[in-house]
This record gives sequence, C-alpha cells and structure tokens, in this order.
Amino acid sequence: MNFSDIQNTLQNIMGRKVTQEEIGNALGIKKSAVNIRIKNGSVLKPHEIRKIEEYFGIEYKELHVLSREEVKKLEEESCIELPVLGDVEASMGYGVSIYNENQTASYNLSMQLARDLSLSKNSSHIIFARGNSMQPTIADGDSLLIDSSKKDIYDGKIYCIRMNGQLYAKRLQKLSPAKIKVISDNKDYEPIVIDFEEKNDCDFEIIGEVRWSGRVFR
Repeated sequence: MNFSDIQNTLQNIMGRKVTQEEIGNALGIKKSAVNIRIKNGSVLKPHEIRKIEEYFGIEYKELHVLSREEVKKLEEESCIELPVLGDVEASMGYGVSIYNENQTASYNLSMQLARDLSLSKNSSHIIFARGNSMQPTIADGDSLLIDSSKKDIYDGKIYCIRMNGQLYAKRLQKLSPAKIKVISDNKDYEPIVIDFEEKNDCDFEIIGEVRWSGRVFR
C-alpha cells in the first residue's frame, strides 16, 4: 500500500480520525518523516504494516494488497542492483588478467546488507576468484564484491589489486609510505613486498576493497 493512502484506509477501518502523529508513533518515526514519505509516495514495507496492525489492534487484508507499481517500487527501495563482471577473474594463485570488463549480468543485493557493508552503490561490482592462494578464506570460484571507492590501505583487509599486469585478491599491509606487503592466506605462497621507490616495482594498482565473498557449497 502507498503511504499516501494509509491515513484514509486506517480512518475507514477505525471509524475515526487518524493523525499522521499516530502513524508516526506506530512506526517509531516523527510526524515530519510521515509527511515526507506521503509526499514522496513511499510504499509501506511488510514490517511497517505489521507495526501498524499491532499499534492499532487491527488485522485487515486491505493493508497487504499492493499494486504492481507498488510492488516494483518496494523491490527497488529494498534492493540495489550491482553489475556482475562475469569475464573478470581475480587470481588466488599466480595471476589472471582482466580480459573483459563488460557487465555480463546483474545481482540484486538487499539494501540492509549494502548498508551493513557500507557499500558505495555506484562503484561496486562483483567478479570471481580463481586459484587457491587465499584459501581457506576465499576458494576457487567464489564471487567477490569489490567496492572501488575504497582504496585506502588498512592492514589485514583484502583488496583486489593489479600487479605486473595481472589481477589478484590479496591482503595488504602498509610497511611504510613507499612499501606495501602483499599477503596470501595460503602459507604455501610467500609474501611479496612492493617498493615504490624502486622503478621496477611500480606496476601496482589497488582496484578496490573486497567487501564480501560468497560461494555455492559443492
């Protein structure tokens, strides 16, 4: 149900005047916030409908009926769409080149998870892992959610990097303003130190921070 309709609907159900302040109390928000959502034509979410039913002591099916447009708007408000770069792989071994950065699919991520991960919507995308150098943390075939707005190095976090023309996912440690250690979780792989003061070691770029990884259990 559209937010602009809820006041009249409640008044018809209750047989009395229902104020925006009461609706705000039911939802735990201010009257001004209710007014803003009415003006914006926001859609009531399922958990908000339950709060209204509990507050007013009602259970009415009309509150649960959504139009096709309202369902679409609710889905848009509750999810963000991220591009999937299906032909882009980050190595968990000795390196995989980026050979096609075109979007091959899209993935809907819940808005709640996006907020929990502090994602920047317009700079986030999903790629895939190949190899075993980051096991057990990241396995071959895992999907990696990269936020390319996050390039500042925080010791121990995992980043997608380009090194010597190859793409990797590795932990980074800042040793000094001019030195970075590239670390694999698999101890069979030795750490690599990048020294930016050495001309031969300057082919290095941070693509973004790996904010989340996921896998299908096999």
